[in-house]
Order: sequence, then C-alpha cells, then structure tokens
Amino acid sequence: MDDRLSAFGRQCGFIVTVGSDLLDAENVPCLLKDGVVGSCTITQSYDPETGKSNKQIGNAPHAVRITTDQECDGRVYAADGNPIGAYLAGDEKTWSDISVRKGSPDRPEDDESARDSVYRYAKRIVGAVAAFDAAKTTSFSQPEEPFKIPNAFEARAGIGPVQDRIRDQRIAIIGLGGTGSYVLDLVAKTPVPKIHLLDSDHFGWHTFMRAPGAPTDDEIEGQREKAWGKVAYYRAKYDALRTGIDAHPDCVEDSAWLAEFLSQHPVDYAFVCIDQRSESDSPRQDVVYAALTEAGIPFIDSGISITVENDSVRGAVTTSAYDAGSLEWQNAIPNARIASNAPGYRNVQLPEMNALAAALAVMEWRRRTGQYVSESRSFLHKFRIERPHIVTPRAAAEE
Repeated sequence: MDDRLSAFGRQCGFIVTVGSDLLDAENVPCLLKDGVVGSCTITQSYDPETGKSNKQIGNAPHAVRITTDQECDGRVYAADGNPIGAYLAGDEKTWSDISVRKGSPDRPEDDESARDSVYRYAKRIVGAVAAFDAAKTTSFSQPEEPFKIPNAFEARAGIGPVQDRIRDQRIAIIGLGGTGSYVLDLVAKTPVPKIHLLDSDHFGWHTFMRAPGAPTDDEIEGQREKAWGKVAYYRAKYDALRTGIDAHPDCVEDSAWLAEFLSQHPVDYAFVCIDQRSESDSPRQDVVYAALTEAGIPFIDSGISITVENDSVRGAVTTSAYDAGSLEWQNAIPNARIASNAPGYRNVQLPEMNALAAALAVMEWRRRTGQYVSESRSFLHKFRIERPHIVTPRAAAEE
C-alpha cells in the first residue's frame, strides 16, 4: 500500500511490515541515550497478553511499543536529550511503551488508523536524528559529518565504530576517468571530511557511458555548449549529498608540484587511477608514485589492462597498495605497463571493469585502515578475467 508511512519508510530506509494482526515499522533510525544513533522497531498498540491489536497499550491512548536494536534503556530520545513520549512501561533495556498525544492537551485528537499512528511516531523519531545532526546546542558529543542528509546508514548497517577509523582521513583521488569516478562514488558515501579531485581532462560524450549514475537534461545541454571539466562535473554531481569535495583541474607533474599542493591541501591517503599513454614507453604513473612517496603519503593504485582478442575481452584488474614512503612500487607489477605480464593497455573501456577496479581499491583501503578482518599481507591483488579469481604476486608468477 503506497500510503504516507510506506513512502516515508522508503525515504528513510526503514521497512513497514504487516503481520496477521500487527503493524511494525522496522529499522527506524533513532537517537538512543547519550546521543548514540541507532535503530528501533515501532509497533502499533496491542495487547501484550494476546498479541492482538487494540486502541491502547498501558491504559493510555495513542501509545506504541518501541523496541531498540541494541540494549540501552529501551527509550528513544529527542535532539535535546530528553526521552520522546510519556513513559508507560518497559524493561529498561530494549523496549518501552510510550505515548505521544495527538493534538493539544485541551483539544486531543484520535489517530485515523494504526498506520497513521505509527507514521506520526516515525516522523518524530526520525526527525530527532536529523535535528540532532544539525543542532549546535546539543549537550552530546558528536563528530561533525559531511553529509547533507541524515546519516541513517551507519546505524542501520551497524558499522559506526568501523567507520570511526576513517572519520578524520583526507583523501585525494588522482584521475577521474572511469575508475576514479567510481572510487569517488564509494568514498563520497563514507564520513571522510575531505576529498580532493585531481584531473586536468575534460568530459567527452563517451565519459557518460562509463561513469556512475546518469546525467541530467541540464548536464547534457551544458556539455553541448561547452565540455565539462571532469573534476568540476563530479564535484557538482555529489554536492547535494555532502560537503568537503574539492575540485582541482590539475595533474600531478612532479614532487615539487605535489609538495606545494599538499602545503595548502593536506592529504592522508591517495587513490591513483590514471592510465598509461599507449604511445609512451615511460609509464606516467611513475611520476605520481614518486611524488606521493617523497611526500610520505600512502596510496593505492588501481589499473585495468584489457584488450580484445577474437571479439572477446581478456585482461586483468590490478590493485596495489603502498605504505607511506614505500618504494616497493619500483619492483612491483605495474598496473598498465606494456612490459608487464598483463595484456597491454589498449583503451578498451567497460564500466563494469571500472566499477570492479574501484571497489577492489576501496576495499583495500578499508582493509589497510583496519576496517576489515584480514589475513592478507600482500601489497598486490589481481583479478584475471580469464580465470575469475583474485591472485597475489606469488600466484601471479605461477600463472
């Protein structure tokens, strides 16, 4: 049923379920005690003994049962730190029955239905999360986030403590082609405060076909009038979602240039997503690698080396990661060097390959920042199209 509650659920990411006799809103973003963002289930008024719905619970009208997804005190809170609703009953751990009167005290109103009641509570509870995120007068300690919408995802996914490990990281993405744009799409949805985009190229019409999402009518018309700069386009594309994305229409030319850039724009981690020029014998990645090494910035390189043979694609996606100051890249298997044991770069472009390369790079970043349980100590992982699995350098040498 496409009513207000269901539509609100789709907007905020919670689920409306209807059992044989009860209505639930599950995974509703909420504030718990001490400003912790969590989630809860809102259940319409029912008789706890029979499980049957009725018009009141705890002998109070307009009441619902709140069940929190993590153990605390069973209450949900407003942005000012006060519990929402009049407390009727609870176990002081995971559930409570609360009542919020509809209308004014002297002119109370009835809810039209159970859906109307649950919708009203959901708006109040979700609204507290949004208000808490924006409030500057709250007594709680909450790190400032870059998102322009309520960050209900972390609570629902249960990864808040995991993402704490990257909350203060400043990221650079060098190269905003097919792979770099997908790296941006993934990193933009993490709570990192700053993302620097470096690429001096302009959009071509083909770029739309290998980029995340789709252009708007205005963006297409704008491209007809004048080609977009890649970094300007992507910064504008994600502006509605978050702050902290800076566009730099530049390329990393040498260590001196990067040192000057970093003096004004500090960076903690970098993603390198640039291709080799097919007509060149010297990989242009080496200039970027050397500059990042001298600057002491850890980085992850993501490259695609694919070609077409007999009307079929073959090749590899390679992800290599280097600690701050490491020179290991000098002896590594370069991602797009023609001299490597991977097929040479032939400008074959497939968006799914770009997306895979980006996903592997971001996963490696999460692994190296302690967000994943990992037993791998390898600096390099390669996905071969011909044999769809990921290999490390020893396995690659054997192949």
